[in-house]
Amino acid sequence: MSNTQKKNVPELRFPGFEGEWEEKKLGEFAGKVTQKNVDKKYIETLTNSAELGIISQKDYFDKEISNIDNIKKYYVVEENDFVYNPRMSNYAPFGPVNRNKLGKKGVMSPLYTVFKIQSIDLNFIEFYFKSSKWYRFMALNGDSGARADRFSIKDRTFMEMPLHIPCMDEQIKIGQFFSKLDLQIELEEQKLELLQQQKKGYMQKIFSQELRFKDENGKDYPEWEETTIKEIAQINTGKKDTKDAITNGSYDFYVRSPIVYKINTFSYEGEAILTVGDGVGVGKVFHYVNGKFDYHQRVYKISDFKNYYGLLLFYYFSQNFLKETKKYSAKTSVDSVRKDMIANMKVPRPIYIEQKKIGQFIKRVDNKTKIQKQVIELLKQRKKSLLQKMFI
Repeated sequence: MSNTQKKNVPELRFPGFEGEWEEKKLGEFAGKVTQKNVDKKYIETLTNSAELGIISQKDYFDKEISNIDNIKKYYVVEENDFVYNPRMSNYAPFGPVNRNKLGKKGVMSPLYTVFKIQSIDLNFIEFYFKSSKWYRFMALNGDSGARADRFSIKDRTFMEMPLHIPCMDEQIKIGQFFSKLDLQIELEEQKLELLQQQKKGYMQKIFSQELRFKDENGKDYPEWEETTIKEIAQINTGKKDTKDAITNGSYDFYVRSPIVYKINTFSYEGEAILTVGDGVGVGKVFHYVNGKFDYHQRVYKISDFKNYYGLLLFYYFSQNFLKETKKYSAKTSVDSVRKDMIANMKVPRPIYIEQKKIGQFIKRVDNKTKIQKQVIELLKQRKKSLLQKMFI
């Protein structure tokens, strides 16, 4: 009988394993942790993040936010304990379940459900909760209406969750497979970080003129001049609002976020740099565009470059913009940007041929990081697909 004909088998299975998986309730092999930190023996508070897993609270928030007087009421979380966080997010629509792999004990808020696993492979259970196989049970037995960001389910109901479990050998095989896949993703992410650091290092050396290009005869190019953006480009804002975006538009529509929307009209065609005028994206959101597009009324378009290589300006602008605009603000952060702040921003001006060499060099480095991001995304999509096919 094929896997598709059997009821309690996964869609995808390792060779050598047959028979249906056994259905068990979570509470049959998991016990809720009730030990409180009454003597304040443990002072490090942990948190359960949908993206990062279980980490120290001070690493997640850059500070301790729990009250030292309250931690005696917190649960003690030991190594390999599992924690359910009812906080919902795009990454975890019913809240994440993660395993403490920090190699140390800590404490967690009583808002979390902490439990220990017995007689089941820990990796198998860890990756089961990375799939969406348990979502239906949560949707049918819990409630997301009480608080917009927090899912509500009773502990005893949570422990009634049905899971399909194979024999121990198959559990181990599945757990090891996904552990290796996670390791591969982690290694690729480390490669990406190195490429990003390399790009940052090159840009710092280039714009400080520590690293210079030579001409075709091996001679130095002339010394750089200094100019302002208003002398080399036009600056405009758009006329559209976010509500003008449509789902399947023909052109890109740039708003005050990294997300690029779609629209059926375009107000500009050509090469341009786009940056945000206000909101959370100030100093963080930059786009280099060469084509037809439209843009938000609080997005600045820098275009119509005069004897300046646009790609070079984009790289310099994105690296130095925030530092330059802070000169106009009494605060450490910049909430909004005026047109004159951009217009008067000083930028270096090598001769055009050197500008082009610099811009194209950084673009090649940048392309390597983009390719590496694609490699990571493909691996993550593969993992997501396999999680759905290898669990029930």
